Amino acid sequence: MANDFGEYLDRLAGNQTMRLLHMTMNGIAGAAGIFFIVTGVISLFDMYKVFGGSTVPIFYIVIGSLVTLISLIGIAGSIKRSQYVFGTYSGILTLLVVVQIIGLLVVWLRPFDVEDKFSNVWEKMYENDPDSIRYIEKDLKCCGFTSPVDMPVPANCSVKKKFGFVRGCLKPLEHEWRHSRHMVLWVGAAMVGAQIVALGMGAELARRYKNAREGYQRVPGHMEGSPLIRNTA
Repeated sequence: MANDFGEYLDRLAGNQTMRLLHMTMNGIAGAAGIFFIVTGVISLFDMYKVFGGSTVPIFYIVIGSLVTLISLIGIAGSIKRSQYVFGTYSGILTLLVVVQIIGLLVVWLRPFDVEDKFSNVWEKMYENDPDSIRYIEKDLKCCGFTSPVDMPVPANCSVKKKFGFVRGCLKPLEHEWRHSRHMVLWVGAAMVGAQIVALGMGAELARRYKNAREGYQRVPGHMEGSPLIRNTA
């Protein structure tokens, strides 16, 4: 009976295609949210987090979790065809989209010139944690910070057989930072875009279901194709 009633509402309001599209948009947003969660968790345990701190990875995890949760609520609203779930979903998602847009703008407007910040981090590691520098040099195939004679570990890493790298690590570090930044921006923009589309669809579906239910309740069992007629025939 419940399924018949839902199908009846879809026919009455013409919602089936929009409902499927709404679930698809929420699925895309949810997948992007999971991407942010995974990225944040990996970044928290990444050797390179010393260059960016832990604030950004934690922000990724929180936003990714909220986006995934709200996407699941939106999908549940589509499955249940509930105007009340859609209303809750739309209100929370509106606030979340605003926060995400602000976050993307902050990431976009952050300065590209990170040499001074990276230099301070490298100097602290050179004094207190040379093993981390050794790991970075091997991983990025570089030696020293700006050049093989700028705070390298070991001091002869540019000619040492295990290393033999003649470039500094600043350029590879900047490349990795820019690559991560661009990936976050693109995925974040796609996620926000999908959410805005889903938000509009959710509001329209809530309106249509409300009108369809009101019309159904005014003339119960007497409209053409009513599931009540089919089940009592």
